[in-house]
Amino acid sequence: MNQAVQYKLKMALTINWFCYIGLLVLFAVWNLFLEGGSIPLWCIQTLPLLLVLPGLMQQRYRSYLWLCFILLLYITTGIVDVMMPTRGWQDGAMLVLSLILFFSAMMSSRWHRLQ
Repeated sequence: MNQAVQYKLKMALTINWFCYIGLLVLFAVWNLFLEGGSIPLWCIQTLPLLLVLPGLMQQRYRSYLWLCFILLLYITTGIVDVMMPTRGWQDGAMLVLSLILFFSAMMSSRWHRLQ
């Protein structure tokens, strides 16, 4: 495989894990430690992300594609929540992390297939 593609894949995987863990930590802080959060909401927010975790750990490119589909829900929710007058910093952080993770997961799946 081309050295440039290997470097891009390595960088994308690093960004994937940073944003993936960032989203999970954000949901935990948001629902378990801040006012207005709840454990059932935390479960609803984290369960879809955890469904693809085994495939991500095995670096299967289809898991990255499924992650992109799942992230579309988070992106849509984030855009709606950011536009609300009652928005908080969590809404913006969720949107930014979701968008970065979406793009890096999409490119990771592409670069995985080039192997």
